[in-house]
Amino acid sequence: MSRLPDHTRPESYAIHVHVDPARDDFEGEVEIALRAPKGSRVLELHAVDLEISEASVQDAGGPVEVTSRRADPRRETLKLRLGRGLGEGPVRLRLRWKAELRQDLRGLYLARSGERRYAATQLEAADARRFFPCFDEPDKKARFQISVTTPQANAVVSNAPVRRTEKHGGSKTVHFAETPKLSTYLIALVVGEMEASRARKSGSTPIRVWSVPGRQKLKNFALEAAAESLVRLEKYFGLPYPYEKLDLIAVPDFEFGAMENAGAVTFRESLLLVDPKTVTLAERKRVAEVMAHELAHMWFGDLVTMEWWDDLWLNEAFATWMAFTVVDDWMPEWKMWLDFEHGRSAAFELDALRNTHPIYAEVETPDDATENFDLITYEKGASVVRMVERWLGPAVFRRGVRRYIRKHREGNARGADLWGALEAASGQKVERVVRAWIERPGFPVVSARLRQRGGNASLELRQERYAERPKKGATAADKPWPIPVVLRVAGPRGRTRLVRQLVTRASQRIDLGPAGRVRWVYANADESGFYRPLHASADLQLLRGELERLEAAERMGLVAHQWAGVRAGRADLADLLDSAEALRDEPEADVLNTALGPLHWLSDQCLPQLPEPERERFRARFSAAFTPAFRELGWKPRRGETNGDRLRRASLLRIVGGIGEEAGVLSQVEGRIDAYLRDRSALDPNLASGVVELAARRGSKARYESYLEVMRGARTPQERVRFEMALGTFRDPALVERTLDLVLGDDVPTQDVVPLLVRLLTNEDAREATWRFVRSRWAALSPRISPGLASRLVKALPALQTRELRNEVAGFFRAHPIPSAQRTLRQALEQFDLNAALRRRATPALRRWLD
Repeated sequence: MSRLPDHTRPESYAIHVHVDPARDDFEGEVEIALRAPKGSRVLELHAVDLEISEASVQDAGGPVEVTSRRADPRRETLKLRLGRGLGEGPVRLRLRWKAELRQDLRGLYLARSGERRYAATQLEAADARRFFPCFDEPDKKARFQISVTTPQANAVVSNAPVRRTEKHGGSKTVHFAETPKLSTYLIALVVGEMEASRARKSGSTPIRVWSVPGRQKLKNFALEAAAESLVRLEKYFGLPYPYEKLDLIAVPDFEFGAMENAGAVTFRESLLLVDPKTVTLAERKRVAEVMAHELAHMWFGDLVTMEWWDDLWLNEAFATWMAFTVVDDWMPEWKMWLDFEHGRSAAFELDALRNTHPIYAEVETPDDATENFDLITYEKGASVVRMVERWLGPAVFRRGVRRYIRKHREGNARGADLWGALEAASGQKVERVVRAWIERPGFPVVSARLRQRGGNASLELRQERYAERPKKGATAADKPWPIPVVLRVAGPRGRTRLVRQLVTRASQRIDLGPAGRVRWVYANADESGFYRPLHASADLQLLRGELERLEAAERMGLVAHQWAGVRAGRADLADLLDSAEALRDEPEADVLNTALGPLHWLSDQCLPQLPEPERERFRARFSAAFTPAFRELGWKPRRGETNGDRLRRASLLRIVGGIGEEAGVLSQVEGRIDAYLRDRSALDPNLASGVVELAARRGSKARYESYLEVMRGARTPQERVRFEMALGTFRDPALVERTLDLVLGDDVPTQDVVPLLVRLLTNEDAREATWRFVRSRWAALSPRISPGLASRLVKALPALQTRELRNEVAGFFRAHPIPSAQRTLRQALEQFDLNAALRRRATPALRRWLD
């Protein structure tokens, strides 16, 4: 699909739609003021699944006959042929259309909450064309004036403030003010019975939270998070919030986590509405992070927008990094950068595949753009932004960002524009360094060895592209990366210092000064670089002996990098397991959670191949290592406990109950879940998910029914998600089949179909039944899988493990291709093969460790 001709550009849209969510269709009229070259006899714009009933064109010379209108399904456009060439000056194009309210969470679609029906938009990346005829490309910005006719009982929210409302009979027409210049994908409309919170002001900006009725008590934290984010973002960018108001809308069925529509941000309910009495700290942190991410887009994405979708990472990487920066400044005790490490680790795993892609990826079609909303664009991109910020320094980096925003406000930009602004602010050759990270796939593994010669110490570094498979022949991607390396160097008296150097060669030495001042070195201080350091064995032993002197992020890295070394055949599994076992007294939950990843993989993929006595030895070792710490903390928080203590308790429960399957703890889980179902205050909220899932593993039909009842009558969005996902954890085959049947019914909203299937695929007693269900019910299931979520289902399929099922997956999706998940399918098939190879190596190594 090629882009629209650049010479025809819209200047403004006047859109009027008639929307009644009780109906299955809607209709609209649009007048587009545009500029086109003199003499043009064809106008082409985007329109998909819209029934165009009228089309008229007028230029300075008067009406222009439209001799034909033809849809081009391949280009997703409408072509209007004109009876004469257009004259000079402005052109007005008027179109009238009808369309169905969609069922696939894109365009203008139908969302349900109980018996109530809503119409809501989700237009990114290229779905505005499914709502109204438009020039649906990000560089074709225009001003929008929207009006909506709907029954009087409905609230209507869009990007701009309401200017006036006209009532007529049982309906009303709501007229909104004109917006500043926006790309089409940022237009928002939500119609239905909703309640708004009281407005909270941040400076001169009114902030409101909208939801289905009855949720007013769940809105205060979102209002606080929005206000705290806006204050910090305005300060960072040196510009006020760019829109007249800020509405935050909880949509009952929503494809993504949230969407940065200018002035009218839409969210999944679970990422906006929280009960302070039952919300977990992890849920609270996630709401704050998503809020800061979306509001960062108001400047970086909305005010200044990427020119084309190949620079999507400009929007998403910066907003991801900015969100953690903002929330960490607001709530430093939350230690947000440890949360960041989990996303960065997931990006490492994806980027280790041959079928990864560069951060900057060429985009030809809307499906290409949709597929790029992934860990590489967001988390790897954010990691590179963070690395550059650490290299240039925060103040210099911010000066460059401010220069970039001011120069391109209300316009479009490319990556080179940002690098130019950072170079002007810093005097450094930023583009030369950064291009290697954004234009090449993969990342370096850096082997590090401490050397002492002639009374001086140095660190020898050798870099190459990380790969889990041996490579055959060198490629351009094997060139050295320019790595802004930051080292943590420990001296003999407990003090550490940072050493910075830009490493540009495949092998390079960093001088550290007198050997007496160097006890050990950690080769990625604060884990601020997007590379994996692998330390020599002797150096690793020194680090293990002084773990408490490493920062928590570095302890997380030590475990994650060792596991990556095991996967690539560069490290010993026994060393990794010893390191994991040694974390029994680890104070940080995030470090424990990092160790949970490889332990869960081994439990799922290797333990089933061992005899039961060896499986029991594995469980017993980790139960013995971590149960004492869990029992010391106890089930109930003590007075004066920190957030860290509460999170550590929850992590230990997952290790002791989930990995160790400690009988005493699991028997207590049964009593705890019964009490929790009677009274939500009977359990620390941070333990809720762990207890609910562990109880489901051995759950009976009666337990299943109790979960289903809670899900249907959930008091908060988080409670609903918790119990809904737990239905996928039951192991009884009959209960697995019941959950699969729910996927096609009204109990599971469209937004949760893929997450629930993914949960079932992680359940060893449900995964093969789930795959059979996907294959046999694809005709009914596929309409409930939106393009943006399809890749998540495909990504989860390597859980099936066997060669036979791998081939079934490949064959099935050849016959039933998903355009927005083609690269994800290649990645999944590669992951099948890598997991099989690792099982062959790791299973005997695990047996040796147990012996």
